[in-house]
Amino acid sequence: MLNQWRLLILLVVLLGAVLSIGLKTYPYGRNGVEVVYVTPASPAYDSIKSGMIITKLNSQLVLGAEEWNNKAANLNGSVTLVANGKDYSFTVNNSLGIAVMDIETTNLEFGLDLRGGTRIILKPVGENITGDVLEQTIATLQTRANMYGLTEMKFYPIGVGNDYYIQIEAAGVGSDIVENLLSTQGNFMAKVSKPVKLSGGSGTITLGGNSYPISVSGDSITINNLPVQNGTFVLENITFEAANVTSSDLVLLADVYSGKDIELVKTDPQSSGVVPASGGYQFYFVVMVSTQGAERFAKVTAGIPKFMDVQSGEEYIDSKIYLYLDGKLVSDLRISADLAGKVYQTPQVQGFRQNMDDATKEKLQLQTILRSGALPARLETASVDIISPTLGSNFFQSAGYAAGLAALIVVVIVFVRYRSIKVALPIALISLSEVVILLGIASTNDYAIWGVVLVVNLAIMSLAWWKKQEVDMLAWIGALLIPLLGMLSWTIDLPAIGGMIAAIGTGVDQQIIIADESLRGSKEGTTFTLKDKIKRAFFIVFGAAATVIGAMLPLMFLGIGLVKGFAITTIIGVLVGVLIARPAYARIVEMTTKTEGAHAENSKSQ
Repeated sequence: MLNQWRLLILLVVLLGAVLSIGLKTYPYGRNGVEVVYVTPASPAYDSIKSGMIITKLNSQLVLGAEEWNNKAANLNGSVTLVANGKDYSFTVNNSLGIAVMDIETTNLEFGLDLRGGTRIILKPVGENITGDVLEQTIATLQTRANMYGLTEMKFYPIGVGNDYYIQIEAAGVGSDIVENLLSTQGNFMAKVSKPVKLSGGSGTITLGGNSYPISVSGDSITINNLPVQNGTFVLENITFEAANVTSSDLVLLADVYSGKDIELVKTDPQSSGVVPASGGYQFYFVVMVSTQGAERFAKVTAGIPKFMDVQSGEEYIDSKIYLYLDGKLVSDLRISADLAGKVYQTPQVQGFRQNMDDATKEKLQLQTILRSGALPARLETASVDIISPTLGSNFFQSAGYAAGLAALIVVVIVFVRYRSIKVALPIALISLSEVVILLGIASTNDYAIWGVVLVVNLAIMSLAWWKKQEVDMLAWIGALLIPLLGMLSWTIDLPAIGGMIAAIGTGVDQQIIIADESLRGSKEGTTFTLKDKIKRAFFIVFGAAATVIGAMLPLMFLGIGLVKGFAITTIIGVLVGVLIARPAYARIVEMTTKTEGAHAENSKSQ
């Protein structure tokens, strides 16, 4: 049995792929629907999140998306849900506001064209919304999506009369992503509080080495003998706002950093992270700002009194830096006394969440928004719909029929050429196994399965070596490399399917080369041994495989989107073929040729 170790490796990898695809865990049962969007107006907005599995509605099982849509239509009054195994109760008025889709029955992640997803319409709000503004907005949104890792997202500009809209199609985007990442305009501002002591309604504000008289009388403020309008004024190109006024104190907020001052948002582990804190998790990351912004910080913090923190023993100034995003406070941090009056270009953004996932998500969203910059216009969510697969619900059935017909044609042609079903039929079977293995590699949540496959392959190779079987280094490399690649995963979309077709097409050609070289030589009466013929065939096979991989590598590293997905799938498919499937097919041809040769010799002797 061990002399067929190449076939054993193929069967083990194939079994691992089948388990990777179909061995899916259902923590909440096989029945239910997956939440893809919750509208902000939904009573479940703060409780139900994208990705949760709803199994019951008003104590009735939910078997699929169609049944959900029928049951959830025109709900009123008290409504109960079971989502992720927990009970939720809401009061509903006509609409629950939860969009769902059928849960996946395999570990394969399908793209928007195959599975369907969410269509979101965003409306730019403001004056002077033109086509150029729309294009700039879409470019910024695409940058945010790429930085956040939302690869399955498409943006389209839409013009309706004098109004402009942005249509977003995604395989599944939660309302938190729409509201906190895509719809967020991203206007950043850092303000530093500047306390001013008053005596008899008068005081002095110090900026760097300069001092300016300030007086307060009721609601009126005068700075440098000039009245302040609407509580704001500009001094040395710094905008100040009166935040709090008492008889003895005046607290001003100075704009020190804006979004235009951000030059770099750091994401390295030394400058960004999430750490446990009392009652939850604190996230932080450092931003690098311009020299002009740092100089404003130095001017504002100069001359502010210091104090000692009794608990930490650290010395701080009597001020804080407040970080705002679209007018919403996201961080307020104390300022070390060592930084007062200094050009400070690396402020730190901090935040707190009760669990690590929320803290990590919040940090990534803020980093993404600050790195991409502010949107040219504010966006409002106009509508959200669930879209069906563009390729139709019968896509996979039709693809199966087409693949079966193609395999039948290949078998017939090869059979006519070589008059041997033992040579022709394995071509179709090997090609089918390559498709299954490639899908298994693309599957998610399969680390344990491919780990077991790797261990079994090592055991088979060790036993084969112990029994002094023929050493095939490339097949051995494949037995180790393919399970390691199996721990990867990617989305199965149209480019991936194109890559599979390209890989399988080259695979069929290579198997025909192996069969032709192995059988043609014997018919011509050459003195080459069968192993020599197979080696000569593999020289051609590896040359062709190297050519394909070489052509795809630039696309994988330089390409983006569709081209990159096609290149990655093609390269992995070719590796599966030449390192696993091709050695197994060569062994089949070798056994078939020897068997037919033995029958021929017996016939001659008789």
